[in-house]
Amino acid sequence: MRNLNSKLVMDFISEQGYDSIEKTYVAYTPLEKFVCIAVAESYDNETDVNSAQLAVEAVLTAFEKKPSLKRLREYIRYANEQILLHSTRSQLKVSITVLVSDYTRMRYAYCGNTRLYVLYENLLTHTSKTQTKYQQMLENNEEEKPDNEEIHNLTEYLGRDKHVRPFVSKVTPLTEGSTILFATSNLWGRLSEIEILDAYEYTKTGREFLEILQELLLSLQEENDQRMGSFTAAFLYIEKTFKEDTQKKKKRKRMIWIAVIVLTAIVVIVTIVILCIRALDRRKMTEIEKLDQRGVRYMGYENYDKALTQYEQAVKQAEGLSLNNWQYIEEKRELTETVTDREAILTLFQEAEAAFAGSDYVQAKKLYAQIQKESVYQGFDELSEYAKKKAEEITARMQIMQLISLGDMYQSTEDYEEALFQYNRALNELTKMMDLELQGDVQAKIFAIRQKQKENSQAEEAAQKEAEQKKEEEEAAQKEAKADRAVIRINTYIANANNALEEGRPERARELYKQALSRYNKFTGSSEDADKLYADITALGQAITEAEVKAAEEAQEEHLARAAKYMIQAKEAARAGDKTTARTLYENALAVYQSLNIWDERVQEVYDALDELDHGGAADTGQAQNDAQGQKDAQQGQAAPRKAKNR
Repeated sequence: MRNLNSKLVMDFISEQGYDSIEKTYVAYTPLEKFVCIAVAESYDNETDVNSAQLAVEAVLTAFEKKPSLKRLREYIRYANEQILLHSTRSQLKVSITVLVSDYTRMRYAYCGNTRLYVLYENLLTHTSKTQTKYQQMLENNEEEKPDNEEIHNLTEYLGRDKHVRPFVSKVTPLTEGSTILFATSNLWGRLSEIEILDAYEYTKTGREFLEILQELLLSLQEENDQRMGSFTAAFLYIEKTFKEDTQKKKKRKRMIWIAVIVLTAIVVIVTIVILCIRALDRRKMTEIEKLDQRGVRYMGYENYDKALTQYEQAVKQAEGLSLNNWQYIEEKRELTETVTDREAILTLFQEAEAAFAGSDYVQAKKLYAQIQKESVYQGFDELSEYAKKKAEEITARMQIMQLISLGDMYQSTEDYEEALFQYNRALNELTKMMDLELQGDVQAKIFAIRQKQKENSQAEEAAQKEAEQKKEEEEAAQKEAKADRAVIRINTYIANANNALEEGRPERARELYKQALSRYNKFTGSSEDADKLYADITALGQAITEAEVKAAEEAQEEHLARAAKYMIQAKEAARAGDKTTARTLYENALAVYQSLNIWDERVQEVYDALDELDHGGAADTGQAQNDAQGQKDAQQGQAAPRKAKNR
């Protein structure tokens, strides 16, 4: 309805000038309730994309999503984000002016050096400022008229930083018959306000006004012989604004007053209810506090049963307190926790007393320890001290019962001396407390053990001699059996070592030989068995030594055969011209000789062959001689293992 019942006329002119592409852009979007106009000018070196167009389209996109007179700053910030996002090859720089109207009022914002003029009846009623060094010099009165070059010295523009700071005007009403002129820097920087007013005065239509401004700019360019870039001039003529219905306003105000009165009444009623609930809660809290004071008084008299009765009543009263009405929440919660905790302590006390009376000392001790700890937090020092004494008494009783149990255990195993020791310890502890019944039980146990000791003493003396004789016989038999087992183990080691030698494992045979020798050194049997074992171990050691010598000789001969094979392969490679392979094989043969600690003419032969490879060749006779010697060494190396086996 606002758009249909108002009339705003929009027109513009735009010239590319001597720029490679258009550097200015203007666009507007009329909606049902709002209209948005944006004019922008770019200052970057981009030749493919008009960044001014990018900024204007971003503003109009944001406006279409959320049209409002209050969101101009958001529109410009969104445009700045888009400019920064597209600043890939070079930094984009844009000035922009945005105007939003609801067909009754208007509000504008700018960032950079694009301007807005409001004209009415041949007068300039309003002129926007710019964010430039030129504007700062005008405001500071540094010069009568600053240099026009400062017009393009921007202090704020889109693309400068992530946080853009545009100027946003206040909301002002639209005046019918007024004209709003949007101008880029090439227009307002070259035409004065008087020239703009003159052009406006002698025109009948907005289009004529724009054409006169264009002619003035072109004439200035010809007179001063200056190359002028892109410029844009756009006007918005306010022919008719939307008239709001005053009756609706009055009705809206009446409804607001009714809502305020109803809300006030509701607040008063809620306040009265809250005060009533507050008084009720306060009375309940006072009753609970009185019960708490009585309970504390009974606790001071050590009348714990009466104190528990008071706190049970206090807990019932506390359960009636509401924690959901926002009245005395902390006080009610604290009071409830206090009486509940104190009732719990006294309940534990009754359980501890019952456990103690039933001789359940483990459970009673746990309960008294918990009571002692929690009563300190509640300020019940007398109860804490009582629980401490009870816990100490329980500890003493448990120690006495443990001593009696130990005595019973030793008595059941007929360890009468230790049983008497434990019973006497228990009797000494019982003298510190008045428990005559338990003392009588312990003394009866001691008397029974004394009688049992007297009966067993004579039988022990008679059996002692028989036991000593039997012990001597058993020790002799054990010694003989031990010697037999030692002979069997040593013979087992010797047999396993001989088997290892037959299998060609001299290392395992040497290990078993050491174990047999170690056990032989500890042997304590007859001299006959010792002599036989000594002969077997000596023969085993000699056989192991011979096998190790034989294995070493075979290993050395095998290494020599491998070295001779390397020599033959190296000479064949050298004869074929493959010096790299020949060198590698000679070095392998040299490594074998070095590992065997051989430094005779064979090593010298390797060094001579390496030198010949380094110096480019050797005599034919020397080559033939080396080949013959290598074949001889190889044949000796292959025959050596067979000779060792026949030995």
